[in-house]
Amino acid sequence: MPDGAVSLPVEDVGPEGAPPFQPDSLLGTVVAGRYRLSGHLASGGMAAVYVAEDTRERREVALKVLQPHLARSAEAVRRFLCEGAIARMIDHENVVRVLDHGSEGTCFIAMELLEGESLFDRLRRAGPLPPAETVSILVQVCNGLEAAHRQGVVHRDLKPENVFLHGRRGASPVVKIVDFGVAGGAHGEGGDTGLVVGTPEYLSPEQAYGKAGDARSDVYSVGVMAWRMLVGRAPFTADSADSMIRMQAREPVPSVTSARPDLAAHPELVGVVARACAKNPSRRPPTAAALGAELAGSLGRAVGPPTPMPRPSFQRPPGGPVAPPRTAAATATPGVDRGQRLRILAVLALVVGLGVASAALLLHERAPLPDAGPQAAPTR
Repeated sequence: MPDGAVSLPVEDVGPEGAPPFQPDSLLGTVVAGRYRLSGHLASGGMAAVYVAEDTRERREVALKVLQPHLARSAEAVRRFLCEGAIARMIDHENVVRVLDHGSEGTCFIAMELLEGESLFDRLRRAGPLPPAETVSILVQVCNGLEAAHRQGVVHRDLKPENVFLHGRRGASPVVKIVDFGVAGGAHGEGGDTGLVVGTPEYLSPEQAYGKAGDARSDVYSVGVMAWRMLVGRAPFTADSADSMIRMQAREPVPSVTSARPDLAAHPELVGVVARACAKNPSRRPPTAAALGAELAGSLGRAVGPPTPMPRPSFQRPPGGPVAPPRTAAATATPGVDRGQRLRILAVLALVVGLGVASAALLLHERAPLPDAGPQAAPTR
């Protein structure tokens, strides 16, 4: 879990007076007449993700399923299916591909099954990343974001857990943005007025004030992720989510050189991160594409692909179903027939967020903060 992060518990909680949802109870069932659930990957407060066989297309997919008791809530169903519809609109190699969604008896979202690790897992394993690798990953994030923004979609919950490094062992990964469970409109429409939407460590000042925000809100989140990737921790720490939200609204983000003086050797990169983290949206790069271009040119040389994927740390138990992992990390067993491989069992990267489930904990209903608005961060 990131420093000071708010996260859902792994355990699923059923409605009052009812036993908790048991994800394994759905194993072996067929959803929408075609998706046979063969392994439980992870669960959150509102949904569970499974590896499933698409019997029609003869392939494995990741299937996200709304918990049965929540299917009786029209609002829960609406939000869940909205997530599927939004993500399916975005066709880009740096966004997880949504293949299907529906509510045929069971509310579901079918997605490509990914192999690799989340950016959160990479940071937890490797610590701060070199500037070149940081730039390489974030340029791909910006490319995926730009595709989403052109479709009128703001992610609103960008964080290392929702960035997945997709690739087989020894290959350079392709970055995939996942989990559009709390997405909003790219021009500020469709926001939850008065609600703080997102993860406190990475949300923009606009979001901290309960405003809908626009594409520049995602730019800010990328800036904070860049800070975390370069330094090894988030720029702010706090004892509570409310305190973190107030810091995001009011406190200027310090320069990365305050935590890592050696980064002064890369002044252009330091400047790009500072601009992306500006409190005033007008001081940030205006689009994800603009931020990506600034990052790409910040080191004064061409930047190669991210570091190849490491040796896998988890394998499918031979002859049995997939054990429910506590993190999104699992991979194929070398030498096994391709049809039997476990490609990574974690399409949502620390799936305990699971789309709407993250919103359930991280939507803080609150009055606007007393300041008139966030102030511009000092430029360097």
